[in-house]
Amino acid sequence: MTVTYEGGSRGHSVDSIDSANSMVILEDRSQWHVYEGFADVISRWQEGEMVTIKSNRDPEFPYKLVNVHQNQSVEARYVA
Repeated sequence: MTVTYEGGSRGHSVDSIDSANSMVILEDRSQWHVYEGFADVISRWQEGEMVTIKSNRDPEFPYKLVNVHQNQSVEARYVA
C-alpha cells in the first residue's frame, strides 16, 4: 500500500540523509525511501538544500524529490 504525502510540494529542504544513502529526511520530518539506483546521487546532497516534491509515474516510487541546488531528481516513496 502506498502512503500519500499530504504536505506541500514546495519550500522543503534536506534535513539529513541516512548512513545507507537510502532515505532522505526533510525539514518537516517527512521520510522518503529512495530507489536504490539513486544512492550515489543523494550521498552528495547537503543539509539545507532546497527540495521540491513532484509526482512520478512509477507506482512503487510515486514521487520525485528534486534538489533545486544540484538540479537532480530521485525517485522516492513517502514512508512517514
